[in-house]
Amino acid sequence: MSGRGYSLFVVLMLLLLDCRSSWADYKTVLTTDSAYSAIRILDKDDGLRHMLFGGYTQTVMRLGDPDYLYYAYVRSVMAGFAFLQKPAKNILTLGLGGGSQQQFIAGRFKDVTIDIFEIDPVVVDLAQKYFNFSPGTHGHVSIGDARRLLRKSNKKYDLIILDAYKAGAIPFHLTTREFVELVKQHVSPGGVAAFHLWEEKVNKYLQNQIKTIADVFPRTYSFNTGEGSYIIFAARQSKWLSKEEVVARGKKIAVERVFPFDLEKLITEQYGPASRIVADELEGQILTDDFAPVNLLRHKSVQ
Repeated sequence: MSGRGYSLFVVLMLLLLDCRSSWADYKTVLTTDSAYSAIRILDKDDGLRHMLFGGYTQTVMRLGDPDYLYYAYVRSVMAGFAFLQKPAKNILTLGLGGGSQQQFIAGRFKDVTIDIFEIDPVVVDLAQKYFNFSPGTHGHVSIGDARRLLRKSNKKYDLIILDAYKAGAIPFHLTTREFVELVKQHVSPGGVAAFHLWEEKVNKYLQNQIKTIADVFPRTYSFNTGEGSYIIFAARQSKWLSKEEVVARGKKIAVERVFPFDLEKLITEQYGPASRIVADELEGQILTDDFAPVNLLRHKSVQ
C-alpha cells in the first residue's frame, strides 16, 4: 500500500471508530436494510429518537412533541411560507425520513393539503411504526421516484420542499436543469420551491446546483442554516421581495400559527446582503441530463 493510500486508510478507520464511539451511548431500536439504504433507529435517554441512513442522520424527533424541530434547516424551511404571495393551500415534500417536518406543518397549517413523494416504502413503514407519522393525517404519500411522480402529476403546489439530497448520496437526476424546470411547472404562480443543499465541505456540487436552480428561477434566495447547509428558495414570482417584506410576513405567520420558535428573528438573521442569487453572477456550470458529473465532483470533495 502506498504512503498516500495508507494515510487515507488510517483516516477512514479513525472516522469509523469515532462514528461508533459517538453512538455508543444510544440504544438500538432497529437495524434493517431497504433496497436503498442500511437504516438504523437509535434512542438516547434525552428522549430523542434518531433515524440513520448509512452513516448519515436523516431524522431526529422528540417523540410526543411534534413541535420540537431538532435541525436548524427544518426551521429555516419554514421561512418559505413568508415568501409566498398568498397563504399556502397545497404543499409537496420530496423525501419523508421520519416525517418530523410534515408533522409540524400538519399541526400548524391544518387548512393545508400535504403530498409526500418518497422513493423507499420501508422508510414510510418505519416512520409510521417508530416516529408517529400518520398517512392521511400528516400527508398523503406516493411511493416512487420524485421525478417520475412529478412527470405524471398535473397538480400545482404553493410550496414544494425538496429534502432528497443527502450529503453522501446526491441523486443526479434530481439536480439537472430539466428536473428543476419540471419542479417549476408544478409551482403555482407566486409560489416557492425550497431546496435543502449541503455546504461545499461535503458537497463540491453546491455551486453547480445553485446556479442551475437560479437559471430556471430568476427570483432565487439563499439562506445559510448555520449547520452546514443552505435552503435555496426559488420563487415563481415577477419581482424580488425585500428583506423587510419577508420579515414582516414571517412575524405575522409565526403569531397566527403559534410557532414555537422566532421565525421573525430567523429571517432577519438569514436574509443577508448576498441572499439574492443571480445565475450569471455565479461560478460553476449548469447541470443538465447530459452533464451532471456527480461522481467526479463528490470525488473532488474528499481529495
